[in-house]
Amino acid sequence: MCFVRLQTPLRIASNQILRCASQSAGKVLITTPKVSITDGSLNYLLVSIYIHGETLFARTLVRGHKDSHKSLFENFKNDMAEVGLCTKPLGGGMMEVNDKARTIKIKGACQTFGKADHYKAKEILKSFKKYENYKISVRS
Repeated sequence: MCFVRLQTPLRIASNQILRCASQSAGKVLITTPKVSITDGSLNYLLVSIYIHGETLFARTLVRGHKDSHKSLFENFKNDMAEVGLCTKPLGGGMMEVNDKARTIKIKGACQTFGKADHYKAKEILKSFKKYENYKISVRS
């Protein structure tokens, strides 16, 4: 369970309380890069980040590293929890990133979190300035 540090509650009606998430959590939600991957063969995850109770404003990110999927998620989850954001794994797979050849191959599935939507990952990678000119292929 994820808790967000709240500012002072504001009473707006007899039993209703309006609470605002901390500004720092909102800023991190907006400014966290969509993509963080390394060169070479790596495990990747699609991860959703959001402010607790505000899932309509979630962002989907791609995170990849040579660590295991579980370790990758735990590290990311801990980083986001420190600033008051919740995380949800949306699945994973593997990537082969070759910066020199400007190619990325997305494939496979994660045994811990299930298979990610590789086409969604490709879409996120293409929207990231660094990878917009890469040849990105998906193998199911």
